[in-house]
Amino acid sequence: MAVEYDGTEFHGWQFQPRLRTVQGELEAALTTLLREETRIVGAGRTDAGCHARGQVASFGTASAMPLERVRHSLAGLLPPDVAVYEVAEAPADFDARRGAIERWYSYRLLTRPTPLWRRYAWYPGFVPPRELLERATEPLFGVHDFRGFAGADPARNGTDGVCRVSRVEWGAWAHGWELCIVANRFLYHMVRNVVGTAVKVARGTMPVERVRAALTTADRRLAGPTAPPQGVCLERVVYLGDVVSRPAERSLRQPAGVLP
Repeated sequence: MAVEYDGTEFHGWQFQPRLRTVQGELEAALTTLLREETRIVGAGRTDAGCHARGQVASFGTASAMPLERVRHSLAGLLPPDVAVYEVAEAPADFDARRGAIERWYSYRLLTRPTPLWRRYAWYPGFVPPRELLERATEPLFGVHDFRGFAGADPARNGTDGVCRVSRVEWGAWAHGWELCIVANRFLYHMVRNVVGTAVKVARGTMPVERVRAALTTADRRLAGPTAPPQGVCLERVVYLGDVVSRPAERSLRQPAGVLP
């Protein structure tokens, strides 16, 4: 399934008892529709308040219900802040998380307070110069140990912090700056910590050399604070062989006049 959601009122993607999560809403709807207990696997575990328009989830079922009927019926069962816009059949061993070879995230910064975008972007209180944002994130390209940019959650991060970042760049969007970062995997809070660090460098309160130091030492204390969650959006998940479709190709730099 290709999934889009506004994460503002969710306690993140991953199922948590007695809390509203995206996974919980999807599993409840599928269980009702297919009349069998259904568990799903998501490609990325987004935090509370983070969004997605290219999340991918997989599940197994004994039902022979046509795919288009599944998609159409889910539209009536799901709440308005989550939607399944594509359903496809995949090989029996397909796993949305383990099968992903790249994940694309964006983070949007506002250059002025904008109430209509406060759920989808962050205003850091000043206008960060783009050249300083770029200087702060330039060292992240390539293969590094990113534990210096990971949140304190050993259960999720483990001891392996190595990620391969194949794209990291800042561009303009309708109301400010947007980071596009692509990697084979992301650690807990990694995108938010990268943005928080870049904003601190752009503010002039942290030397850019601290970015390289955080990479080489894996010391979280050397990087900047964690940026708020609302600017994060999981844009796309990439698989070998295009097992599932991705959102329509479009530049993340395209000025946006409407909400994502």
